[in-house]
Amino acid sequence: MTAAAPPPRGLFRRIYLTFVATVALFALLSGVFVFSIAGRFDAAWVATIDELLSERSDALITAIDDPPARERLLAALAGELDVQIALHDPQGRLLAGADLPPPSRRPRRRARLRDGQPIVVHRDRAPPLLHFGLQDPARDQLVATLTLSPRDRRAWHLLGLGLGGFLTLGLGALPLARSLVRRLAALDASAQRIARGQLDHRLPLPPGGPADEVDALALSFNHMAERVEELIAGQRRLLANVSHELRTPVARMRVLIELLSERLERLLDERAAGEDPAAKRLRAGLGELAEDIREVEVLISDLLIGGKLELSRDIDRAPVDLHALLQRLAERSRAALIAPAQLQISGDALLLERLFSNLLSNARRACPSGQITIQADPRPDHLLLTVDDEGPGIDPADRDAIFDPFVRLDAARDRDRGGVGLGLHLCRQIARAHGGTITAEDRPQGRGGARLALRLPLP
Repeated sequence: MTAAAPPPRGLFRRIYLTFVATVALFALLSGVFVFSIAGRFDAAWVATIDELLSERSDALITAIDDPPARERLLAALAGELDVQIALHDPQGRLLAGADLPPPSRRPRRRARLRDGQPIVVHRDRAPPLLHFGLQDPARDQLVATLTLSPRDRRAWHLLGLGLGGFLTLGLGALPLARSLVRRLAALDASAQRIARGQLDHRLPLPPGGPADEVDALALSFNHMAERVEELIAGQRRLLANVSHELRTPVARMRVLIELLSERLERLLDERAAGEDPAAKRLRAGLGELAEDIREVEVLISDLLIGGKLELSRDIDRAPVDLHALLQRLAERSRAALIAPAQLQISGDALLLERLFSNLLSNARRACPSGQITIQADPRPDHLLLTVDDEGPGIDPADRDAIFDPFVRLDAARDRDRGGVGLGLHLCRQIARAHGGTITAEDRPQGRGGARLALRLPLP
């Protein structure tokens, strides 16, 4: 047995490369973001603030002894620089602004502040602190210190970083996910069509053959459908051929029964003393044999019609006077007919007659002496035809199984009463060939019995 070729690896590569590229892009964006945040508090930023405060130092010194003025000035600076700001006296007491720690009182740092040099204090889990000294030129002494701290927006930064990562990963995986889901949906739809019996359907493939694992799966589905189609077609052809071949011996048996029956009648007529018990048993046996042969003929006919419909549902369509057809079958089955006088449908007259005849026969077997009603109700887009009987009804769990071949549910629908389990199956095949459906439903108003509802498209 030849080993199967390994499936293509295109989908694996796409998923792997998409993941790697997306993660790399996210890492690059994260690095740029972190670098930009870290560079925000560099020496240039400190020099910019120092320059601005140098320009405002005279106004700040003047406002030290004027509380309203210094509050307004500090608020304006805080808004302009987007920082928190505090004003302390030389001893470190807070004069105005935010509650920020004052500069250290160590001599070296005090000397830097008196010389007009800013002090940057880095903190592990908080933004840095910047201390600036306000030197009064007239008195040549440090009159106050300004402490600045950037506003703590780490939570927003982390949120932005997380959102950016989510968008990067999501947008990076979106094309692959959309393509994969779309192809799998198409694969599922095609598999459903094959499961519904459309064995001639094939899943689409690229011109050059399978490109990845999904295409390889589609190819496997096609091989499976092709094989199943071949097997089922072979079984249908075998069944049709066997059924056709059985017609000849059955016909010969029927002729033989007719000859034997005629011979028996002549023998009985020749006897003056009348029939004897042996002749009666012979007549009864011939009658039962004739009934069995008629049943076999019906079975063979159903098998041939069903096999033809399974192999090809193309039927010869022509206008059919449905009212006349239903009236004739209703009289034969002693059923009540409710239908418009002018009712036509397009279809195969012989197949439709077989369909309605099987429905009425099934109802009469289930209801030997009760009322049977066949009603035709034209709707805007289809014809609804119902057959109601007053028999034992059909359990809801069995309402789909009764249309399977060779299914007999109860004593009212068994073989001893004339049913072989192919009638309703053939009804479903004929209905489908005409583009319609047939279902078992409850009778209206809670009445007992069974209802078979046939829906056929109107021309």
